[in-house]
Amino acid sequence: MGEALPLSPRPAERLPLLDGLRTLAALGVVCYHAPGAFGGTEIFGRMYLLVDLFFMLSGFVLTLSAEPKMAAGFAPTAFVRARIKRLWPMVALGALLGAGAFLMEASPGQVLHLLLLSLLILPLISSHVAVFPLNGPQWSIFWEIIANVVHAVLLRRMNELSLLALAAVSGGAMVVAIFDAGWGNLGADGPGWWVPVLRIGWAYTLGVWMARRWTAKRPTPLVDWKWTLVLPVALLALLPSLPLSYAQGDALFFIVALPCLFWLAACAVPPKWAEVPLLRLGSISYPVYAVHVPTIFAFRLATGGREHELAAVLTAVALATLIALVGPRTRRAWSGLRRPRATGATASAA
Repeated sequence: MGEALPLSPRPAERLPLLDGLRTLAALGVVCYHAPGAFGGTEIFGRMYLLVDLFFMLSGFVLTLSAEPKMAAGFAPTAFVRARIKRLWPMVALGALLGAGAFLMEASPGQVLHLLLLSLLILPLISSHVAVFPLNGPQWSIFWEIIANVVHAVLLRRMNELSLLALAAVSGGAMVVAIFDAGWGNLGADGPGWWVPVLRIGWAYTLGVWMARRWTAKRPTPLVDWKWTLVLPVALLALLPSLPLSYAQGDALFFIVALPCLFWLAACAVPPKWAEVPLLRLGSISYPVYAVHVPTIFAFRLATGGREHELAAVLTAVALATLIALVGPRTRRAWSGLRRPRATGATASAA
């Protein structure tokens, strides 16, 4: 999952509802990875499709925040550097947590090799297991960065019709891939490492197109804002009970439900009193997504099973909350330490 707001949009474009939606989606992914925390229920068994919601949200928000800046002269290379600078610290933390857990069952040399790959955000595509073994969800962060590069170089220059054509071709190809594999959870493992090209080609590109339409004419809300927060997770929770195969249900959500539900959320407007809570809720979305799998894995290795997965989930959420609270303060303190040195250097040079 990529975090969607590395470059702060203008105040008029800040959409707190999407911050809250991103966190609820991240928690859905957490529940998918920790079925033992909820008695092995199947209601969270399709939450892997929420990753495509992250891609769509990222394309939408970055179009609003970054495209005007690039049109005004902000270099694409600077945009990509800003993205990596924003995403990498949590990549590193997740990799270090995963390395600590893996040391319980692998040799230090093996762990060091995997750690270097994770820190460099290089997938292990020759593997028949996870392309990022230390922290499985890192595959989506890798593809988020790829999508950002393509956005800066190509998508921002494309007109709306071209964007729709690219999305349609990618979406159609992804449906074929879903039916070929039997489900839509593709991209995390070595054999299907390339499939996210289709996932971002559909979801991220469609997010860019939606943002263009949203900017051209701000749409009126279609449903109550609270419904838009819960509908994606609720629909995926109901999906296993429908008389559809995995492939049919996943393809239907991917092509039809996902863009419709996202557009409802983009159109909705929460009341003023809800904006700050939604923004604060959004601040834990990327941290919880980045650290939950290593945390759950460490609990499994330490306890020899899944019976303590609820404690693992709560620990991951608590750690993410701590990161969200401490991270900005640490950055401000670091900036404050650097600023006097820069000023002094300028004065000395003068």
